[in-house]
Amino acid sequence: MTEPYLTTDQLAARWGVSPATIKGQRHRGNGPAYYYAPLIALPRGTPRVRYPLSQVLAFEEANNITPINP
Repeated sequence: MTEPYLTTDQLAARWGVSPATIKGQRHRGNGPAYYYAPLIALPRGTPRVRYPLSQVLAFEEANNITPINP
């Protein structure tokens, strides 16, 4: 079974911020753990950055973040 994940847009909606904010956190290394899905595994136009839900939940707990749209 595979772990659920969130895209940048889904994480931004969950936290009530813009996708640019999430991208900025990722660039600075301040956000939750993420990975890039291989291009060969995805249909064209599908976002490559993935945030494993377990990592998002751990980051939220460690940083006292309450999701707006869980």
